Amino acid sequence: MIQQQEKITFLSLYKKIIQNYLDRKSFVLFKKPYENRIFFYSQNVNNKKEKRFFLIGSFNHNNTIEIHPKKIYFINIDDNFFQKNSINSSNYETNFYVLTYSHKYKNLIKKAIKSIINGFFNKVVVSRFMKFSFRRFYLKKTFQQLIFSYPNAFVTLWYDFPHGFWIGASPELLIKSYDKKFKTISLAGTIFDKKKWTKKELEEHKIVTEYIVNLLKTYSGNVFVGKTKITTMGHLYHLKTPISFSFLNRPNYFEILKHMHPTPSICGFPKKKSLEFIQENEGYKRSFYTGYIGPVDHNNMELYLNLRCAKISMDKKEISLYAGSGITENSNADQEYLETENKIKNILSQLIFFL
Repeated sequence: MIQQQEKITFLSLYKKIIQNYLDRKSFVLFKKPYENRIFFYSQNVNNKKEKRFFLIGSFNHNNTIEIHPKKIYFINIDDNFFQKNSINSSNYETNFYVLTYSHKYKNLIKKAIKSIINGFFNKVVVSRFMKFSFRRFYLKKTFQQLIFSYPNAFVTLWYDFPHGFWIGASPELLIKSYDKKFKTISLAGTIFDKKKWTKKELEEHKIVTEYIVNLLKTYSGNVFVGKTKITTMGHLYHLKTPISFSFLNRPNYFEILKHMHPTPSICGFPKKKSLEFIQENEGYKRSFYTGYIGPVDHNNMELYLNLRCAKISMDKKEISLYAGSGITENSNADQEYLETENKIKNILSQLIFFL
């Protein structure tokens, strides 16, 4: 039996979120790109494994969370959604944290460039995180702010007792499948402030596109690579290529997910060597950053990479922000470092705190 969907009010949704948090029950709020509906899944207390659920996977595949709801709730977004819950600047403060310089991360970028020049791999994505404390953080307003600011993103707010709160707005689709039809995107190559595209961004994007296409060609079916376009995320610009595949026989998409993730857009190429470099040199565990998140229905799924995200610990009153940069032999260490600052600001600028 398919779970029922029920439309509820914003107030009812807010009460359900609070109650689930008090009961330490896993839950998720999410909005798909360009859609005007927010869905709410909360864990079925009877632990019944419903066929429609929300899937959360970590970068290293060591942690997987499945939120199986008894009933799926949703609210529709309209102008009143933002007007009735607008932010009064006299009560809240945004974007007042200053990013501190990290010599450690700058040196990591330089080491990655040197390793590529020496032939260890073609590309590697190295990342960092920034942690800071807060007094009072407004989770609800931040979630609304992300929806308002990034309509083309997959916006999520989820909670799991062992892992706390995670919030984010991801621009990158990993898998969208239905029956024998499969869609994904190659999203790699980033510039800001309308700087011109260089050989570095084009090369980085090509590596990701070729990886996905070559993986799909190991299956029986037809692949189609669309035209590369530019997509925006705040003040950042990304190269984006749509890729679709029609399978002759309906595949097991969980197996495809296992082989496909992590892609070179978040790890590197070749995968094994770049992954080893990340694990040996990054100096922290990514956890669910650069993992995957999204709704699953039977064997079909719509998963996004968990990017532009923050981990929030209400108990410790700490927030961790994450960002990475794809390194190739043509990378400039200063530019790559600046790219991560701009990616962190994508989320940092949307965080809302009580004064």
